[in-house]
Amino acid sequence: MKSRSHYHAALAAEYALGTLRGAARIQFEQKMQEDPELAAEVARWQEAFTQLDNQITPVIPPASVWKRIQHNLALQPAILPAPATRPVRAYMGWALAAGLAALLLIPRLLVQPEAPMPVAILASSAGTQSGQWVVSADRSTRSLLLTPINAQNIAADHSLELWAIPPGGKPLSLGLLNTQQPTQLALAAKMPDAGFTLAISLEPHGGSPTGQPTGTVLYSGAMAL
Repeated sequence: MKSRSHYHAALAAEYALGTLRGAARIQFEQKMQEDPELAAEVARWQEAFTQLDNQITPVIPPASVWKRIQHNLALQPAILPAPATRPVRAYMGWALAAGLAALLLIPRLLVQPEAPMPVAILASSAGTQSGQWVVSADRSTRSLLLTPINAQNIAADHSLELWAIPPGGKPLSLGLLNTQQPTQLALAAKMPDAGFTLAISLEPHGGSPTGQPTGTVLYSGAMAL
C-alpha cells in the first residue's frame, strides 16, 4: 500500500496539472494551508510544467477544427452570426476556436487518460540550477518518458544512463537518455514502485560496462506514483 506521503505527492502533481477537481481539490487546498511541505511540492511541479509550456511551439489549427466545432454544437453555417453585425457572438466563436486550439497544445497527458502521467522530477544532485528531468509513466505500455528541461550537455564520448533503485536494493539500469529531446524507454521489468529512487549517471559512451553506475550521479528523485 502506498504511504500517506506518496499519496499526497501524487495529488500534488494532479493539482499542478489542473486535473484534480471538485471536492478533492477543495480538500487538497485545505491540506496545503496546513502543510508547507505539501505546498512546496506543488510549487515544484508547477515550475516544472511552466518550463515545459515555454518549450511548446504554437500551432494554427486547420479549418476542419472549426467545422468540427459547428458539428458538435449542432449549428448550421447559414445561421452563424456575421462579425460586423453580431460582434458579441462573433467574439464567442473566436473564443471557442481559441479554446480548442489551446487544448490541442496541451500535452496528451492532460486530455487522454491512457497518456503518460508525471511521476517524478529529477533534480541536479549537485544542488545547482543545471536543469532537471520530468519523468512520466505510461503503465498501459509499461514505459517511461523522460523530458529534459535545460539539462546540461555532455561530451560525445559519454552517455547518460537512467537507474531505478529500490529501497535497500541495487540500481537497475533502465536505459540511455538523449539530453536534447524527450526519451521514451520501454521497460523490460515491471514499473518502479512509489518509493523507488530514479537516478541519472554519467557513463562511458554506450552505458556502464559493469551493469552498475560507474560515474557521477547528475540527477535524482523519488517516484511519487
